[in-house]
This record gives sequence, C-alpha cells and structure tokens, in this order.
Amino acid sequence: MKLNLKYKNEQDKCYGLTGVAMSAVIWDMESMIYSISLDSDAFNSVRYTPQTFIGGNALISPRNVLEHNIEKFRLTMGMILANILCRTYVLDGKFINHKTKQQIFDFFIEEGRECCDLDKDEVSALFNKNYDYLQRIFSHPQVQTIANDFAQHLTENRTLTQSQIITALQSLNSL
Repeated sequence: MKLNLKYKNEQDKCYGLTGVAMSAVIWDMESMIYSISLDSDAFNSVRYTPQTFIGGNALISPRNVLEHNIEKFRLTMGMILANILCRTYVLDGKFINHKTKQQIFDFFIEEGRECCDLDKDEVSALFNKNYDYLQRIFSHPQVQTIANDFAQHLTENRTLTQSQIITALQSLNSL
C-alpha cells in the first residue's frame, strides 16, 4: 500500500519535522538525530547519527540484531506517526479519520514484514501503543504550545542541530 505523506507546503513540512524532533525527545532518543533542516528535500530533512544503525558485525548475535531492528522499527514508526499527528492535530486542528488511520496501519504492516519479519499482530501491538501514546501527547494543549514554539524556531533558523533541538524542547521534560 502506498501511503502519501507528501508535505503540502513548507509550514506542513515544518510541523512534520517538529513532530519527529518531539518524538525523539519524548523517547529520550534525541541522540539519534544529528540535525533537521527545512531547506533539505523531504527525504533528507532529518539527518541521523551513525550510531542509529547497526552495520554488519559478526560479533553481534542474530537475536540482538533482530531486537535492535525491531526497536528501530518501533522508533521509526513513532517518528512517522509523530510527523503525521503533529501536522494534523497541531497545525490543522483536526483528528485523523478511521480510513486514514487504517491506511497508515496497513503501511506499517508491510514495513514491519519487510524490515523485521513481523506479523500483523506484532505490528498491531507496536502501532496501537505508539499511536495511542502520541495521540494523547499531541492532543495536549501544552504540548501543542511547545510544538508551535518549536515550529516557529525552526522556521526562523531553517536548520537545527541536535543540541539546539534538545534546548528548544527541554520544556517537554517537565510535562
């Protein structure tokens, strides 16, 4: 299934990147992101640090590689969902309808099968946990204020490094 996640305009992209940055901070995974940039094309807007990925290493057991890949899939899923939910809830002030949610879920079923050999029930458990958690977060008025402030900061600066992201989103830790 092809899920259309194209940005409508720069503001939409800004809120999508805001969601990605916020999800990384929420899960204490901000070390995964090297920088974010409004001036890069959509696929290169988020630069990840090298430790985000495991290279081929004969010393790492297949089980550990699988666990790492599932965790990275969960985090990637969370970042994509945060991108979508921040754009929809914070920028547009709307909720995601059932049809769109199903399309997103179907996309992750295919991705989970391809990258981690997960079945539908395993993907469903990860998806529901991430979606429900992020839906509560991006529905929260204080979080929406933080998202709006961060989006404004990103718009003004165009590119933010890891340390700038952490500084700009430190108020998330107090919620």
